[in-house]
Amino acid sequence: MANVQTYFNKFHDTIRRSYDDNSTLRQKRDLLLDDLRGGLRRYAQNQNVRIPRFEHFNQGSYAMGTGVEPLRSEDYDIDVGLNFHLSKNDHSSVEVKQWVYEALRTGNRTVEYKRPCVRVQYHRAGEELYHIDLAIYSANTYNWDNRTYLAKGFLGSAPENQVWEIAEPQKLVEVFQQKFQNQDGHREQFRRVIRFLKRWKDVNFSANGNGRPTGIAMTACAHNWFKIGTRYNIPDGKYYYDDLTALKNLAQAIINQFDWWTSRMSVHLPVHPYNELFKKMSDRQMGNFKSKLEEFRDALSQVELTVDTLTSCQTLQLVFGDGFPTP
Repeated sequence: MANVQTYFNKFHDTIRRSYDDNSTLRQKRDLLLDDLRGGLRRYAQNQNVRIPRFEHFNQGSYAMGTGVEPLRSEDYDIDVGLNFHLSKNDHSSVEVKQWVYEALRTGNRTVEYKRPCVRVQYHRAGEELYHIDLAIYSANTYNWDNRTYLAKGFLGSAPENQVWEIAEPQKLVEVFQQKFQNQDGHREQFRRVIRFLKRWKDVNFSANGNGRPTGIAMTACAHNWFKIGTRYNIPDGKYYYDDLTALKNLAQAIINQFDWWTSRMSVHLPVHPYNELFKKMSDRQMGNFKSKLEEFRDALSQVELTVDTLTSCQTLQLVFGDGFPTP
């Protein structure tokens, strides 16, 4: 078996996307938030309405420390939460989303409704450059039950589809960060393996439709079934972290979750609203997901049996794309 950990480390450096290290994305986020505050003031004056203040916070892969560089054909995404100082009983979810939507409809960008957020898409020379998803919340301290609620729905949709849904975005980050909290080496391998799994799904599934598993679904799978992978080094009699082993075992663990009767598996968000993260995938898409997972596991198993380092890395390029390095 060739030792390919050095190449996994190099690959991780290539695909790792850290919000703290990317000043451009930080600046884009901050500029948008400044525009939003100014736009909300103007909208409030023009419509003669009172719009409460909000605080923002990072959410998603940036907050969790599992961001991955997008493929060349795809754009950067930034997830930001807006915690408005208002009770869900005082304003409808779509009303608050409309404030944000109208406040941002200026400049060289496209603003669109998504059911769980407002998306701001930036372009350059006709190509999508990056987008920022703004999730809009009613802050817990303004609700009688001390819960945070996410604004969901579209303007003009049926009333039953315009809802405030219980959400715990910041608790989700806390739950994730508590994994291996006092074991730095374990935690770093955990995050590396999540990034590898997310790059694998980006390379092997189309971004169109619901056939590609989401990043949060992959992250939840790792949260539930990841186990530390190590390799024993005979010369010095010590164990070292081995990402190949950890990744192969995680792929097998996910495969084991598939029900033989329905050919589906499920994984839930570990906090409210506890939604099932593969729900949107059809049975056919789930079957394709399982099939590709089995191919992934088999390729990793083949690398374990391969002595030549170059051949091992070339096999890994087939599953991770040409970004995986070779000797």
